[in-house]
Amino acid sequence: MTLEASGPALADHAFGTVTDLLVHRVATAPDHVAFGRRTDGGLVDVTTAAFAAECRALARGLVACGVQPGDRVAVMAPTRYEWAVADFAIWLAGGVVVPIYETASARQVAHVLAGTTPRLALAGGAEHRTALAEADPDLPLWTMDAGPDDLAALAASGADVDLGEVERRRLLATPDDVATIVHTSGTSGRQKAARITHGNLVGVVRGVAQAYEEVVHDRAVTIIALPLAHILARGLQLVAVAAGMKVVHEGERTRVVAAFGEVRPTFMVVVPQLLVKIRQAGRDRAADARIGPVFRLAESTAVAWGRHLEARQDDPGRRARPALRLRHVFFDRLFYRRMRRLMGDRVEWLLSGAAGLDPTLAHFFRGIGVPVIEGYGLTETTAPATGLRPGDLRAGSVGTPLPGTTIRIADDGEVLVRGVGVLPGYVDPADDADAFVDGFFRTGDLGSLDDAGRLTLHGRRKNLIVTASGKNVAPEPWEDAVTRSPLVAHAVLVGEGRSHLTALLLVDPDGVRRWAQQSGNTDVVAHLDAPLPDDGLVLDHPALLARLQRPFDRANAEVSRAEQARAFVPLLVDVTAASNFITPTLKLRRDTLLEAAARHIEALYAPH
Repeated sequence: MTLEASGPALADHAFGTVTDLLVHRVATAPDHVAFGRRTDGGLVDVTTAAFAAECRALARGLVACGVQPGDRVAVMAPTRYEWAVADFAIWLAGGVVVPIYETASARQVAHVLAGTTPRLALAGGAEHRTALAEADPDLPLWTMDAGPDDLAALAASGADVDLGEVERRRLLATPDDVATIVHTSGTSGRQKAARITHGNLVGVVRGVAQAYEEVVHDRAVTIIALPLAHILARGLQLVAVAAGMKVVHEGERTRVVAAFGEVRPTFMVVVPQLLVKIRQAGRDRAADARIGPVFRLAESTAVAWGRHLEARQDDPGRRARPALRLRHVFFDRLFYRRMRRLMGDRVEWLLSGAAGLDPTLAHFFRGIGVPVIEGYGLTETTAPATGLRPGDLRAGSVGTPLPGTTIRIADDGEVLVRGVGVLPGYVDPADDADAFVDGFFRTGDLGSLDDAGRLTLHGRRKNLIVTASGKNVAPEPWEDAVTRSPLVAHAVLVGEGRSHLTALLLVDPDGVRRWAQQSGNTDVVAHLDAPLPDDGLVLDHPALLARLQRPFDRANAEVSRAEQARAFVPLLVDVTAASNFITPTLKLRRDTLLEAAARHIEALYAPH
């Protein structure tokens, strides 16, 4: 078994800080379109030079408002063009960017502000301004939405600040200086403040550009739909600026699919849930046309074709069975082309991050002609640490280390990371105590490396369940199998210290609604619209229970007897990004849910 793998060394470069990336791009391609900015009149192209000019004007305003080199500036806003301007303006002024998720609770906003003490804050709109003001009434606030205290007014306040002062501050920063303080998503219920340096960001940008030349280039177009408070989205934005990739922001999750047709991207970073929704859109259209069984055959054909293409990477002469080739050609004309058109008909690559991707889903998209690159990283590694490469896509793997990165597997199976993206530490030194070993960052994830250095993840170390018999169970394989069902948004295997395992199935309201309408069980819909108790609503509808039994049984069939669950309870809880149970990147806060759902868990183990 391979225990360590490293990406190639980074090539020599002349960039020390993130603003160097922008300055270099302006010098080499000032008139290249860098952004498509959303306006009331539609998308408007913004050149690199025009974007840089906006950033410098806003930086002058920040200087006029008293921002000093090293000062923190908070940003709480949805994903939008102005976020990008704010990011670079703060860096140009010598500041440190402190992003706050737009869906953050009042407690979380107060926690971030208290721990970082920003000089001022930039809010997306009135709602975000209110949240910031309630957390710190004395904090100077400016908004991205039009108004008396908007970004235009902030920029105007700096009209007398010499541009030379902005350049002087820009040049003060070094690769070791902190560029941004990013709070972890808090899947364990507690957010940590990670110090990410200019060197971390530049190193990852260069590593991505070096590893994905055929994906990241100045002819590419992408949509950024992930929250820009997340380091993955910010990293992508920096990659795009450095490489000349055109960016269009889409902050409304419900509009992302429509944005595909409008923007026609060539590449996009997505979370697995978006891929699930795109596939579900195909299922729904087929169901509406009363050809659902035909689409199911098309799905299985796409998965088989994706597996064939993967196998052909090792055996270029491999030929698909004639029947499979014929089915694939037929379904390409009937379904796959339409799904590609749904995504704008120009997508060459999708990169899936922020959560695990079901291998069957990866095979499906590859089979319809839209290959998915899966990668792996954390806030503490400045997002991507590993990634699959074009020409070596392996469903179920998260790929090999990126340039400048080393992955090591500890004796207990924990994934350790060292390299250009690994943070120097947290804001709170107490958080550093168990974070590093032998110069490697401890991810908390369990994994293994194959002989080619590809990493496969096996779950979170802290999620391991130890049953009463002493059996260690990684819950993720069982949970991932259940959540392939469109009726299940999240699943949680339970059984710490118990004689056997049970499960909480968090139902997907949209999936249940569709099933109810298609199956004639419309009385379930009333439950979906009912007020939700803090610990969730049990949906004990007989027909729904019977339907959920199928993915439950399928998951049990895919694991050993000791890893099987004996019973489940279907729960309706808020599974949106605004929920206390879900992180802004749509990962489950397991500990928070288990604590809230204690009553339902005890009922699963009560004598019958």
